[in-house]
Amino acid sequence: MRKINIQHGLWAIIAVSVLAFTMFSCKPYSKKHVCKNFSIEVFHNFPNTNWAFEEEVLDFSFDIEDTTTLFDISLVLLYDTAVTTLKDIPLSLTLSAPDGMKSFSSSHFLLDTKDNPDIKMVNGKAEATVLVYPGRKFKVPGTHTLTVYRRAEKADNYGFISLSTKVNVAKK
Repeated sequence: MRKINIQHGLWAIIAVSVLAFTMFSCKPYSKKHVCKNFSIEVFHNFPNTNWAFEEEVLDFSFDIEDTTTLFDISLVLLYDTAVTTLKDIPLSLTLSAPDGMKSFSSSHFLLDTKDNPDIKMVNGKAEATVLVYPGRKFKVPGTHTLTVYRRAEKADNYGFISLSTKVNVAKK
C-alpha cells in the first residue's frame, strides 16, 4: 500500500477547484461577467464643426457577440449652442445585422434647451442624447452597423462637434 502525501492531495484539490470555478463562472459572454458593465461608443467628429452635406449619411459599426442580452442603442450629439441655428434634426435610421437583415426607425434630436430639458452641458458645449433602439436583442453575433441619415433642410450645419453611437446593456 502506498502512502498519499497530504500536501500533494491538498494542492490537487485546490487546482481542481480553481479549474472548476474558472470553467463554470467565466463563460465568454455570460451576463454575470461581460454584459453587466458592457458599453461600446463609436465616435464621428465633424471637421470644422460642420455637419456637411457629404456627411449626411454616417455609418457606425460595432461588434456584438451576446445574443441573449437586451441592449439600448443611443445617439449622442455634441454641439455649440452659440453657433447652431437648427432647433431639431430629423433622422432616419437603419440597423443592419451581419446576416443582411435590416431594421428601420426614425427619430430626431431636439436641440433647444427649452424643448429638451435632458440636454447636458459638457465643457461649455451641449450634449443631446436620443434613445433610438431601446431594449434591442441581437439575433446574430458579429458586426452590426447603424446607418444614420440626417434629414435637415440645410446642406451645411455649423456648430456640430461630434456624433456618437452608444450601445449599453438595457436598463430594467
